[in-house]
This record gives sequence, structure tokens and C-alpha cells, in this order.
Amino acid sequence: MLWRVDLPDDEPVVMVEVVNSTPEPDGTHRTYWLRVPPRTRTARQGVAWTFGIAEEGYAPVLET
Repeated sequence: MLWRVDLPDDEPVVMVEVVNSTPEPDGTHRTYWLRVPPRTRTARQGVAWTFGIAEEGYAPVLET
């Protein structure tokens, strides 16, 4: 999910909400927010950016 907070005197804060696929010892899954550039328009684009690739090149086959 993509989150955006518009600030009155600064650039927007844009974050991608991701959930760790590896469970914690108690069986829960941690949620993380990854800050991405303000121009990011989709969660997929933001996640791809964290890997240094374009949205079109982000096509995971397997989550680990």
C-alpha cells in the first residue's frame, strides 16, 4: 500500500507499506514503511525503486 503525507512547507512524505513474508518466532508478520521518492505513484513502483530497478522490471517470481 502506498501512503502519502502532504506537508505545507516541504516535499510530500511518500512511503510503501510492506509486510515481511518471514514470520517472527511468535508467528506474526512485521509491517515496515519504506520511504520512497515523492514522485512515486504506485506501491509497485516504490518497491521496485528500493531495488534500484524500474517498475516494469520488477516481477518477483518467489517471495523469500
